[in-house]
Parts: sequence; structure tokens; C-alpha cells
Amino acid sequence: MKTLLKNTALVLALACLVASCADQPRTSKKDRSTGGTSEIMVVTQNDDQWNGRVGDSIRRFFLDYQYGLPQPEARNELAHVKVSGFSDLFKKHKNIIEVEINPNLEKAVAETAENLWAAPQRYIKISAPNSTAWVELFDRQKEVYQQWFDKVERERILSVFRPNKDETIANAIAKKFGFTLVVPQGFYIAKDESDFMWLRKELERSSADIVIYQTPYRDTVQFSTPSLVAMRDNMMMQHIPGPAEGSYMATETEFVPPLVTTVRNFPAGYTEEMRGMWRIEGVFMGGPFVSYTFADSRTGNLVTVEGFYYEPNQKKRNSLLQLESILYSLDFVGE
Repeated sequence: MKTLLKNTALVLALACLVASCADQPRTSKKDRSTGGTSEIMVVTQNDDQWNGRVGDSIRRFFLDYQYGLPQPEARNELAHVKVSGFSDLFKKHKNIIEVEINPNLEKAVAETAENLWAAPQRYIKISAPNSTAWVELFDRQKEVYQQWFDKVERERILSVFRPNKDETIANAIAKKFGFTLVVPQGFYIAKDESDFMWLRKELERSSADIVIYQTPYRDTVQFSTPSLVAMRDNMMMQHIPGPAEGSYMATETEFVPPLVTTVRNFPAGYTEEMRGMWRIEGVFMGGPFVSYTFADSRTGNLVTVEGFYYEPNQKKRNSLLQLESILYSLDFVGE
């Protein structure tokens, strides 16, 4: 179950590891994992490691602010326990990273396991001869660790959403776009046009929204940031009206410029993720959004699935993560 990640051929090793872990079967005998949303359990040998350079490197990365939120919110939460207190209860935590400093080691190595003590779960152990070597290896691989932990978060959320999936909405999406999403009960179809669909879940002070739209795919330049923003603004101006006459949704580009990143673990294959803030033109109103754009070779279209959220004066990280998880549930019909 464990896979050794050596410093040599790091990129290849990590790629192979992701593939092998993804293929591991889920066993029903595993207990359900525990822990708060985006929480990571850090296990150290002593308090000096947690309070020193090793702990600082962990906090600096995992507690960095998530991009595209109106209020500062860390990407993760951290919990800490010493290995002497790492009991069976803590071993059921969904995301665990363990620190080991062993002077007898020649170099730093990392091990990882999926669903070791509970499910879904990701366990990572980094062992090194000293704290300097530990931090160096952590810094080289930390982005992959974050991707693994994010995957567990999405799996946990979808395990709650799947039993409450709205089959009517799923069928409507499948009929129009050729794929399905795990959209839970509570959403409704607010707009359904030839190449655009808008799903909403409205509460007294908040709104969770999903939009799906497509346009003919012609050239890779359509994946550039300016093109993605222009396409989004065009679609939103046409289909998402604001509360005042003549107002409409647009992308905030001045204060929080959209951040576009290539993601290779999205179900549709090569995909561009865009995170940022939306605003209503002519009205003081806005919030965060995340979108995923990919070329559908079956239809020749460029497809975008997006989630955006509105809840003034409240934290939004967890709610946006729920929408992100729904988008990651994308599953092509017939595959």
C-alpha cells in the first residue's frame, strides 16, 4: 500500500504514484475518516519540530490564503499531535502528514498511503536525517501533497451529496452536454438554453450557483486568460442579470485578477481552472467563483463548468469547496 518517493526522478515517481493510488479499490471495511473541512493532522516526534523550522514550513504553505476569496481565509486548517499521542482515534483523520527526523538516514524520503486506517484518507510520512533536508523535500513536493489532500476533501463532500443527487437535474445536464454532475437536492434549473444552463440554490442570505456553457472550439488561444475572461463575461452578461435594471454579472479584473492554472486531474482531462471574484455591473455586489474549461473532443466544443457563491459578510471557502466538488464529479455519459 505504501509507495516510496525518492528524490531521483521525482516528477516521474509522483506521476506514477498518483496513478497507482487512484486505482486502489475502496474497501467497505474501512471506518469513515474524521476531521473538519480542509483540516490536516500534523504528527511530529516532539514540540520542537512543530514550533521550529519544520512546523514553520508546514504552516507557511498550508495556511497560506486561498486565492479569490473576498475575506482572507487559509486554504487549510492544521491540527497537531505528537507521535506518542498518535492513537487509533487520530489515525482515522482524513489527511495526515507525519514528521520523522532520523540521523541514521542518508537522505530524505517520503512515503504515502491511501485509505490506510480510514476512508477516504491520505497519509504522508516524510523522513529525513535533519530538519534542513526535511524542509527541502517538503518544499519540492508540497504542491502535490495539497492536490492529494484536496482530492480527499472532494471525495468526502461527494460521499454526502451522492445519496441526495437530483436525478432530474443530472438527466437534463446529460441530455444537453453529454455528461453528468452530482448535484444534490435543493438546486433548481433557473435557465436552460441551447448552450447554457444555470442551476441555483437560494437561501435567505446566500446563493450557491452552477453554470455550464459551451462554444465552438477553434484554437488553443481560447485557453488563454484574456480569452477565458472574455468568454465568461460575454456569457454572464447575456444570461446572469443583476438585481437592478440593466445590471449584469462580470468578472473582477482590477482588484483580484483571475488566476488561471492548468489542472491535469480534472475528469475531462486537460483543463484550465480559473479562480477569482465576480461582481455585478452597476451594483455593489460580488463573491468568489471557480471554473473549469476543457475541450470536448466528442462535440468539438469548448465547455466551461463554473460554481459561484454569494453570502455577504460570511466566510466562503467551505461553500465554494462544495461547488468545486460538484464540478469535479463530472462524468461523461457512456464512459
